[in-house]
Amino acid sequence: MPLVSEKTRIILKLFTPQRRKPNPRHALAAAERDLAGKTIVFTGGTDGIGRVAVEMLHQMGAHVVVPGRDAAKGKALLAALAARGGRGKASFEPCDLADLQSVKDCAARILAAQSRIDVLVNCAGINAMSDVPTKDGFAMNWSVNYLAPVLLTRLLLDRLRDAAPARIVNLTTDTAYLDVIDLETMETDPDLGQKDSYAASKLAFEMFSVDLAQSLSGSGVTVNLQHPGYIRSNLLRNLRGAERVMQGVMRIMASPTEVGADRIVRQVAASGFNGVSGVLIAEDTQRAHHSEVGIAAKRQRLAAFTDRILARWL
Repeated sequence: MPLVSEKTRIILKLFTPQRRKPNPRHALAAAERDLAGKTIVFTGGTDGIGRVAVEMLHQMGAHVVVPGRDAAKGKALLAALAARGGRGKASFEPCDLADLQSVKDCAARILAAQSRIDVLVNCAGINAMSDVPTKDGFAMNWSVNYLAPVLLTRLLLDRLRDAAPARIVNLTTDTAYLDVIDLETMETDPDLGQKDSYAASKLAFEMFSVDLAQSLSGSGVTVNLQHPGYIRSNLLRNLRGAERVMQGVMRIMASPTEVGADRIVRQVAASGFNGVSGVLIAEDTQRAHHSEVGIAAKRQRLAAFTDRILARWL
């Protein structure tokens, strides 16, 4: 039995200074930094580590398609990219991950506009504290962190297959904070509910990612997870009361956005990930999946339930 529980380890790490610069040991080679001709769909690209990663990919020559809810942020991103004069192209697509019809409509526009998709990065995330459900009736964390990226991935999957070798990179968190996923609550609560829904939604996404990686074996499309570490971001902006203290701690102890962005870009472009699928990279190293992910019966139960939920949008 470990001397320190996983929850305690995670909490203690929040009070430990994190890396200040990207690890030069993992720097991309010159050839890996040439992404001309590649089209990358990147959610969460208008803010935080997502925006920095989009800027990096644009500089490398990729065409980055950024679905986002805030049109003003999208416009500002495109203007900033144009001003920097990078080698790539960029476009913004309105998309509200709290509205699954919006996700479906966005996917349709992307498919109509892009003849190929080489990489999909599901980076957008939220840690919502409100009990107010989305217009579809789901808890906000479940919609943004799980249902929407699953739906977007499934809607774009054929285009990724056509472009193989292609990659899907799914952002996650330290799901070890949660002991088990409560599938019974998901199946009985109209909003999918359950305590610690942020961690639960990320764990569900990890389970989906592993299933998808297995189903795509031999297709040339890889699916991997990235936990970028403790990064300064707006993810904690919805915390309330005493929990808001964590915002101040994170600003002092967490890594700057460039560190997290570098880790994402590496999974997008590094040749070391050629043919690698179904793995979780936590910061700079591969980590074992949560124990729940290894239970095939639970993954199958989650997949069947998710299929029923998303059927009206597929």
